[in-house]
Amino acid sequence: MTKEECLKKLRELNNIGKPVKATVKGTDKRKEMGRIEDLVSHIVDENRYEIQKIKLHKGGIAYRTCYYTGDSKYIGLKFGGFATIMNESDFSELINKAKKKGWIKINNHLDS
Repeated sequence: MTKEECLKKLRELNNIGKPVKATVKGTDKRKEMGRIEDLVSHIVDENRYEIQKIKLHKGGIAYRTCYYTGDSKYIGLKFGGFATIMNESDFSELINKAKKKGWIKINNHLDS
């Protein structure tokens, strides 16, 4: 896969509806905890950064920040495996703290 093909795959990537799994602590087992309900993304160089909105099977919403990138040989895309998943109130708390510090500038007049 060429760099251009990698960028095309990153642009076309759509994980909405796909399962979200997490490793069960102390084991090598993975458990499905929910499904991706929606996401926002931003491509920088050969990386696609995402915030995924996850509908949890136990009820409620969680968010995961993650990224995808082309592997070193441009064979396929790789998921940034050390991605944090947190519930809606914790995610909002962090975003609000970052906004207070001036890290995040939101222009409310812009369309989504």
